[in-house]
Amino acid sequence: MSGHRFATAPRERIRINLEAARQVRARDLLVRFVFGAITSAVAAVMSLAFGPRAGGLFLAFPAILAATLTLIEDEESASEAREDARGAVVGSIALVLFAACAAALFGEIAGGLALAGASGAWCLVAIGLYLVLWRSPG
Repeated sequence: MSGHRFATAPRERIRINLEAARQVRARDLLVRFVFGAITSAVAAVMSLAFGPRAGGLFLAFPAILAATLTLIEDEESASEAREDARGAVVGSIALVLFAACAAALFGEIAGGLALAGASGAWCLVAIGLYLVLWRSPG
């Protein structure tokens, strides 16, 4: 890991930057769309061929993350791409909890409530891990 700590605070605070959103190039959006579309198509084919469990495994592939990390590394730096990848680790941990909650709740309670409960669990874990791992004290 070449001396990098996972819990190093990000240089920037989390925020919405509408100006940055306006500067996104069409090429970058196309790359993300193509990666996501291909992965979704493969997941659909796998579901049809081998059942929903096999398709679900492919839905877990971070298609947009792969494209995004490539673009960030190309346009900003490897360090920035690494920070996004670290954030994806935290999001993935939260996603595992989302999937576990959804698997436990669907069929037991109304679908909308199951989805809301699983989403709430994801939010709590993702935000909680962010605050524990990256929030600068004081």
